[in-house]
Amino acid sequence: MVRYVRFLLLCCIVGSANAQVLIDYVVAVVNGDAVTRSELDNALSISVIIGTNVTEARTTAERRAALDIIINRKLVLQESQRLGIVITERDARVAEKIAEIREKYNSDAAFQTALQQRRLEDEALKAWVYEQLIYDEFFRRIFFNALNSAEIATLAKSYYDANSAEFIVPPTVTFNALSIRIPKGASEGEKQKAENLVQQLYVRLQRGETFETVREVYETQLTVELEELTLAVDTPLGVIAAELPDSERSALLRISDGYQIVERIQNNPGRQRTYEEVSEEISDWIQQEKAAAAFTVWLAERRKEESWHILDDALAPENGVK
Repeated sequence: MVRYVRFLLLCCIVGSANAQVLIDYVVAVVNGDAVTRSELDNALSISVIIGTNVTEARTTAERRAALDIIINRKLVLQESQRLGIVITERDARVAEKIAEIREKYNSDAAFQTALQQRRLEDEALKAWVYEQLIYDEFFRRIFFNALNSAEIATLAKSYYDANSAEFIVPPTVTFNALSIRIPKGASEGEKQKAENLVQQLYVRLQRGETFETVREVYETQLTVELEELTLAVDTPLGVIAAELPDSERSALLRISDGYQIVERIQNNPGRQRTYEEVSEEISDWIQQEKAAAAFTVWLAERRKEESWHILDDALAPENGVK
């Protein structure tokens, strides 16, 4: 492959013939499909958007790793095309996946800001999501579903018998938790007023009034939340709740944004989960592990057999091995 190919794409003439601004170039070719610098940049930005990469760093090592993933992705997508794998209801499935990504953000505005900060167009994200759907469908059909279900069931039972201690449910405690939130932005006078109301509320609880009653009395003056929780007894709040006598409430517990009071409902002893309860969980895990191993072998063989080249010397493997 002639190396000048890297500069074939998208040169823009600005002002005169002597003023050229390089907008994009090819960094790799996979069976004739070009991988551009912008595609690599988009992949790095998407990895931050979806949370698989928590940093904004763009080191050579990170760019090299991202390009390696793109090459594997191209090989899978090309094979998927040969097999005729498509996603039905494409637009709806893509929208659903993007909605899942958006849920990681506090608001749609925050999500859009994250895209803009990384100069990531909506269409680029949609294209990546659709390709990922194809990629996942290829893995599911060719590797995950191809495994023998009877063999997986046998392996699952053997794993459970040898590792039953992994499937013990620890002791838990179920309790009511009354939380009183005090706004951090409140003035000192407002905070003091809220503190006084909390003390009044707590006195009424000590006299035997129910959580529901005091919530109804004070919900117009304080932010009061009542919920039923079940926690492991070795958690900080679980320890407090588990040690409470019947019908007694805890002391006022200070939390980051106010106070909390708990009332034990019942202690739940630990127990061994049966094989029937966990068989599907174990089978799925074993099936995923075996499918991933077979997929890794397939990719390694594909990279040996197919034609792919990295044209940017800085992104080539450090050991020089293709």
